[in-house]
Amino acid sequence: MGVYERQQKEKKILEAAIHLFSEKGFHATKVDEVAKKARISKGLVYFYYKSKEDLYMAITKKGVDELKEIFNKAFGKPKEKTGLEVMTDLAESYLSFARDKKVFHDAILHFLGLLDQYQVDKEKLNPLILNSQYFTKLVQSHHDLAKLGIKAISTGIKDGSIRPDLHAESTFYTLWSMMIGYCRISGSVSLEPGEIKINTESWKNGFIKLFFEILKGSSTPSVSQPVQGKLF
Repeated sequence: MGVYERQQKEKKILEAAIHLFSEKGFHATKVDEVAKKARISKGLVYFYYKSKEDLYMAITKKGVDELKEIFNKAFGKPKEKTGLEVMTDLAESYLSFARDKKVFHDAILHFLGLLDQYQVDKEKLNPLILNSQYFTKLVQSHHDLAKLGIKAISTGIKDGSIRPDLHAESTFYTLWSMMIGYCRISGSVSLEPGEIKINTESWKNGFIKLFFEILKGSSTPSVSQPVQGKLF
């Protein structure tokens, strides 16, 4: 089998798996269904991917690669954008990616959770994941996304578009965690009880305002209110 034919088979399997995982979820999808959707034999699926977990790691790797490409495009041509403009595009692109490529975003977040266990006690990880070549590649390259974000913030600090008192590394990880949290709970905001004064639009506007106040600083200095009375 030639290289091109092999690549086409792998592509068909991935496309089928992405469709089914999006529709039914990872756990409810069977390899038999992936094979049927791809119109190939189950044995051939296992020829290219050692397990369903290996296939999911391949999808995760594809998602990370797509998001990395999106981050790289946000930079544009050298010296074309300020660091703040790059961060604006990164944030907008990330939120769009999380909405439009949900199966990839969910896979990436699942992988980040696996990394926690990998560092604490990797022997407790599912061996089908540990033995996946795609998991190994992800462990080796997962910092690439953060490096691009850190680069954008560092550029902004140097060109003056981002406040100079920030630490680029901790700031990016803080903002990234904010974006992940926003994506996770934004769907529940519209379901909050009436006494909670929030809706999807006000939550989005408030999130964006706070996001950029972290980078630029607030034009209105905050004043701490005096504490009245005793705590106990």
